[in-house]
Amino acid sequence: MPQISMKVNGETKSGEVEGRTLLVEFLRETLGLTGTHVGCDTSQCGACVVHVDGKEVKSCTILAAEAEGAEVRTIEGMAEADGTLHRLQEAFNTHHGLQCGFCTAGMIMSAAALLEKT
Repeated sequence: MPQISMKVNGETKSGEVEGRTLLVEFLRETLGLTGTHVGCDTSQCGACVVHVDGKEVKSCTILAAEAEGAEVRTIEGMAEADGTLHRLQEAFNTHHGLQCGFCTAGMIMSAAALLEKT
């Protein structure tokens, strides 16, 4: 199996992947970053949104090997190193911007991408 490497939430991470491994699978199963969820199996819902090289990406639609050498930010990378929540995370918490919470990470990542663009 090929070895891939990428910077995830500011740290260089690597692992072996099959050619068909999705980025969401690599993040969750290989790196243990379970904040990114697969919600729909049709790439419609956005629960799996992460940032790849500063762009919003549904991680269920990209192969892990395609992110070789990229900078990836997940919901775990939004908070400060000391655990202080990102302003968006805090706002979602304060204003009850969630339902069951399953897709909240994807909504926060999408909102962050929107705010970074505008």
